[in-house]
Order: sequence, then structure tokens, then C-alpha cells
Amino acid sequence: MKIPRIVASVILKKENKILLVKEVLEDFNEHWIFPGGGVDFGETIFDAAKREVKEEIGLDIEIKEFLGFKEAIFPKYDYHTLIFFFMAEPLNNKIIKSDKILDARYFTKEEIKNLKLVQSAEWILEDVYKKGILG
Repeated sequence: MKIPRIVASVILKKENKILLVKEVLEDFNEHWIFPGGGVDFGETIFDAAKREVKEEIGLDIEIKEFLGFKEAIFPKYDYHTLIFFFMAEPLNNKIIKSDKILDARYFTKEEIKNLKLVQSAEWILEDVYKKGILG
């Protein structure tokens, strides 16, 4: 029996910009996405968010707010996930990319419009814009 994957995804804001990372995903294409990843067995979703950000981009974070969740089902890739989104504050500023991260940068709302985003990032950005979190 297959079960959905639980994912913690983190939005980091700095000077009215949001941090995104570029990865190669299941479709073998490069996409921009929020840092984060799967919850390990026995790990809280908050601890998973902190661990994944540390592993991917070397930042320690403090979770500030739960923003919501989205469900993504992509039968073509045999993929079903529940993505929980958190607003967080970086406790240090030096980004150190892991091997799986192609790039990591802060973007303005205007710059984000020109990026190839993963669908879940597009969904949560709609909520972020509605809440006035980013310009």
C-alpha cells in the first residue's frame, strides 16, 4: 500500500524578497521551489522544516507561523504529497548550498513572475500575496 508523503516547506523573507532554491525534480527538469523536504519517521514537522533548510542551504531557522497546506497528486509521477508551509526567520545569513541545490537566491515579487516554479510554490505564493506577506 502506498501512502502520501508529508513535506515541510519553508518561506524565508528578507527585505521584501523571498528565498527560493533551484532543484531538479521528479520530471527531471529544473524548477524553483521553497526549501524543505520530507518528514522522517518519528520527526515533528517543525523539526523536519528546520533540518531540511539546514541540509539544503545551511541556514538555521526559527519557525514563526504556519501558513497552510496544499495537497499535490501527480499520477504520472506516482506522486502524492501533503505540503505544510511555514514562515520562518533565518538565524544566520550565509547560504551554503548542498549538492542537490543548483541555486538559492532571494527574489522580489516581480522577479518571481519570470521563474519556472514548481506547482506547489505557485499555490502558496497566491496565499502569500493575498495575505500581503510580500509586496
